[in-house]
Order: sequence, then C-alpha cells, then structure tokens
Amino acid sequence: MIDAVEILRAARTVVLHDWPSEDVPNALVAAGLDVTFQGGPEPDDLYVTRLVDGRPETERVSGLPEHADIIYSHRPFDDMPRLLDEARRLGASTLWHQSGLDERGERDPAGVHLTDAEAEQRAALAREAGVDFVSAPSIVEAAAAVRAR
Repeated sequence: MIDAVEILRAARTVVLHDWPSEDVPNALVAAGLDVTFQGGPEPDDLYVTRLVDGRPETERVSGLPEHADIIYSHRPFDDMPRLLDEARRLGASTLWHQSGLDERGERDPAGVHLTDAEAEQRAALAREAGVDFVSAPSIVEAAAAVRAR
C-alpha cells in the first residue's frame, strides 16, 4: 500500500497543474518543498516558490525543473496521458490527483472523492506508466502531517 505522507516527506520538488484552493501550494511550500506552477495564461508563465530563510519566495523560471518528485493534478481525466508523459520526462515517481469533490459529487476544495472505478482507471494508467498514483489523503492534509513530524 502506498504511504502518501512518506511519499511527500521524501519529495523535494512538486509541479502543480491547477489546484482547488491556495491551500495546496501554500501547504507544500510550508512543508519545505519547491513548488513549480503556471502562474498566468501563457505556457511560459512558470514560477517556482520555495522557502528561503524560512519565508516563501517566488521567482519566474524559464521552464519546468529538470527533475520533479511529484506531479500534482486537479485536472480532468482527459489530461492524464499528458501528465503521465510529463511525470516520466521529469523522473517523477508519483502523480497525485485531487478531485476537489466530496462524496456527494459537490465541489469541495479539500475533497478527494473518486468512485472506485475512477480511482482504478487512473491508477491503472499510472501503473502502466511506471508511476505511483495517489488520490487520498489530500496533499494539504499530507503536508500538515509532514510538518507535524
């Protein structure tokens, strides 16, 4: 069984593809990770936020990092092939997906609900790509557990 907190504890770099709330990048940076994300409408509007002397600092970067440990996604299923290609290209061991939905299918920024069929379909694609798939707990919850230890 995959231990999501241990995956996050071992990680140093995360590339974000959309997120349901600002809690996601903020929690990851607070847990000491370098977080790369698209911060504007153009494909090259890329930024990285990291802790420097205990404070978050953001800078524009010219591209994705050469390596990422985790690709985080709050994107539809149709984006999975592209995200898994990126995970392989960057050497990421994990694709962490957050649905942003609760058990009733209602929007919830902390929600991680997937049906069993959705979770298995995504996990199977990730396995084929040689990447671990995590959809629960939320990455914010896991980051809080990392910070607590």
